[in-house]
Amino acid sequence: MNGLRRELGHRNATRPKRVYTRPCDICAFRRVRCDLEQRNGPCTNCTIRGVKCTRDRIRRKSGPKNIHRKTEEAIRFLVEVADRRSANQTNVPDIQNEGLSEQATYENNTISLNELRPLLTIFSIRYYALWPVLFADQLLAFLESSCSDINGTSCFKLEPANACVYALCCAVCGVVSCHIGFWSNEELTEMAHLGLNICPPPEKYIMEAERAIFEFNLDSRPTEDQVLCNFFLHVYYSSGTEDNLQELLYLRQAISCAQMLHLGDNDMVEETVGSSHQFRKIYYLLLITERYVSFKKQLPVILEPTLSLPRLEDDPHPTLLSGFLELAQVFSVPDCMFFNKYSLEGKSSVTDMLTETFDHLFKNFWIRDMQTRLANSVVKVQNQSQKVNILISRAWLQSIAWTVAKGQQLLSKTGNQSDFFDYSYPIHLAREFLVQTRDMPYEAFETNGKGVVVKLNEVANTLLAYIRADQGAPETVAAFDELAYIHGIIMRQNSHLNLDGALNPVTELLEARRFGFRHISYGSPAHIDPDSSRFEDLDSNEADSQLFPSSSDQSHKFWSN
Repeated sequence: MNGLRRELGHRNATRPKRVYTRPCDICAFRRVRCDLEQRNGPCTNCTIRGVKCTRDRIRRKSGPKNIHRKTEEAIRFLVEVADRRSANQTNVPDIQNEGLSEQATYENNTISLNELRPLLTIFSIRYYALWPVLFADQLLAFLESSCSDINGTSCFKLEPANACVYALCCAVCGVVSCHIGFWSNEELTEMAHLGLNICPPPEKYIMEAERAIFEFNLDSRPTEDQVLCNFFLHVYYSSGTEDNLQELLYLRQAISCAQMLHLGDNDMVEETVGSSHQFRKIYYLLLITERYVSFKKQLPVILEPTLSLPRLEDDPHPTLLSGFLELAQVFSVPDCMFFNKYSLEGKSSVTDMLTETFDHLFKNFWIRDMQTRLANSVVKVQNQSQKVNILISRAWLQSIAWTVAKGQQLLSKTGNQSDFFDYSYPIHLAREFLVQTRDMPYEAFETNGKGVVVKLNEVANTLLAYIRADQGAPETVAAFDELAYIHGIIMRQNSHLNLDGALNPVTELLEARRFGFRHISYGSPAHIDPDSSRFEDLDSNEADSQLFPSSSDQSHKFWSN
């Protein structure tokens, strides 16, 4: 049987494939085989029946009669893209630059220099103090040198020589445009003369930056501008309402580019004539950002403060740079071991091997030394946005160090709130922060973006942890007052952050206090008596006086505005 099948299969394989022939009208109607194309005259069937053999019928279209909606939308989109490219882009062939790309393009409908200029100007005015690593006027002048006149219109010529700077400008504008969303109406009116009304939404700038990176293969050649471009793309994606992987990918890419350029090697940087100062600023900008993200995402850190800090005398804006240096010093106080200990918390396969070493460091001098250095750091900067950033970052790091010490069971009741290992230390920490920032305008907080919310939420959590641990202590009255102030600052930030889950315990505790309950039962549902209330009664007048300051107390800007 198997032999017969093989023989039949061999015959079928060698048999020539029958070619389709179109039948005549009569044979097609009768659905019978027609040999019209094999005969010079009429087919056999028509000859036998004595009828005229014709082939006059119209061929009907094959395929589905109706196009699906998604298919129709896809076709329309492709047509629109093709029309837009042909109308707004003229290709100039045979332009090469070290294999980056074979074409340069005149763009007239992507991001024009007129759409870059207002946001880069705002960066110079308001955000250079936060990221003092680029000069917007120099970037604009470089791009303007690539403009050409086409039919009376000045068009920007995108080519390999300026693609990286163009991508960097688009990324910076995307970040600034995103931060403008936090502004008040008065601030927008004040800056309206710059032409913000012609600026597209931030996502268009970011898409254009990513297009330039992809089209010119910029990731293949790490440069100083490419490091900054990846950094600002990270800043943009970290400003979103939800966490996403691109935020981490761009930061790691920026750090990898910096390592490939040997920015962490002090000897290599010193030998770089004319760029060593810029390299130092970029390196510490990445170090500060990586350590912030390490706590936020619980990831290990890579960069160490091995590079000497930038010098004020080497910078054209030494007053603004001084604030950046103070912030770099604050973030350089904890070493990598501290950050990695916090990020690896709960991963037993790693922490088990290091437990003995960490306990030794904790119980001797490590946390105390770090807290002392943070507490003794003096903020001398005059720029208000930088000052707020430094004070919040310092309080944030101190709060995390207290939380780590609490997790290691190193806290005790010493009777001194300024002691780093006292249970009530969060009260001292929050009070010191509120006193130092009481004269700061709202814009100083707003300029720093959503990092203000994330860091202050950590400070609020330390106060919440203290209140839960020592609910009956008289110091909880002060803790509630400070928690209410900090919660008010967080809620006033227009950062569009989704922190409901993180803020719910704080909000619930404050609302319980406001409506006349002393505290909330924090036991698990299984241990709560279903017949008992979760709240302990408190006199309403006492609750109001403990939670909120009196109307005559207007010492803090956030409650006086």
